Amino acid sequence: MVKDGIALSALAFLNGDWIPDDQLALPLSDPAFTHGVCAVERMRVYHGQLWQPELHLQRWQRTIDALKISGLPSAAGLQQLISELMDRNESWIANQASFGVVLLASPGSLMTGSLMTGADTQTAPQPTLILHLYCIDQGAMQQRIEHGMPLVITDVQQPPSASWDRRLKVRSRLHYYLADQQAHQVHPLASGVLVDHDGTVTETAIANVLLVQQGSVFSPQPDQILPGVSLQVVQRLCAELQLPFLTRRLNTQRLREADEVILTGTSCGVWFASQVDDRMMPSPRPVYTQLRQAWDRITSAS
Repeated sequence: MVKDGIALSALAFLNGDWIPDDQLALPLSDPAFTHGVCAVERMRVYHGQLWQPELHLQRWQRTIDALKISGLPSAAGLQQLISELMDRNESWIANQASFGVVLLASPGSLMTGSLMTGADTQTAPQPTLILHLYCIDQGAMQQRIEHGMPLVITDVQQPPSASWDRRLKVRSRLHYYLADQQAHQVHPLASGVLVDHDGTVTETAIANVLLVQQGSVFSPQPDQILPGVSLQVVQRLCAELQLPFLTRRLNTQRLREADEVILTGTSCGVWFASQVDDRMMPSPRPVYTQLRQAWDRITSAS
C-alpha cells in the first residue's frame, strides 16, 4: 500500500508470487500450522548489505535438510530473491531506520487425489517458501545497547537433542514462549533463560548467553545451543581482541555471579544483561564495551 508516495507495507515473496506482506496467508493444512514444521532464518541488513549471508544460509541449509524440505532455491538463488525483494521494496526501505530479512519454509500442504479428483492417489506436496522484510525498532535496540536487558533463569528445559538438533532454527518455539512468560512474572521486560536437562544454562528466545569471569568469555557447549551467527562473529572478535573464549557447561550460579553477562542476537548484535534474577550486574563492563565497539566498527565497514 502506498500513501502520499510512501510505502506503508512491503512486498513479500510467497511461492513465486509478489504480494503485499499484509496479505500473506497459508492454508490451515500447511505443516507450519499443523505440526510447527517451519524453517526460519532472520538476517540483519547494515548499510544496504546483508550481514553475514553465508553463515545464515549455511544454517538455513542445515535446517531444511534436517526437515527434509526439498525443491527450494539454492543459496545463490535465495540471494538473488533477497536482492529482488530489496529492490522491489526500495520505497519502504527508504523510510526504515533499520530492517532485516526473514526466510520461512515448510514442506507444504499434502493434497490427496481422492479429495481433489476422486482418484485413489496422493500428489507430492510443494514446499512453502516465504521471504519478507521486517522493521527493527531502533529505539528498543539502543535501549538494550545502553541500558541492557534483565534476565530471569527459568526452570523451562530445552527440548532434548534426541528430539531435534539444537542447531536447527525453526518456528517450534513453545519452550521459549513459556520461559519468557515465566520471566515476565518477575520483570515485564525480562527474557527467560532456558536450562538443559542437568540444570546448566543454554540460551534465551532471542539471544545466545555469554558470561565473563576474570576477563575470559564463557559460552555454553555448542551442542547445547543454537549456533547464533552473531555468536560466531563475537567469537572471532574475542580472538582479535585477545579475549579468551571458552565453552563449558555453565551452572546457573556461575551466571548469577558473573562479572558480566553478554547477549548476542541478529537484531541487536551485542548487548548485555543489566540484571540476572534479583542481582543487578556490576558496572563498568569492560569486556562488553570492547566487544560493542568492535561490533560497531565491523558493521560500519560492511
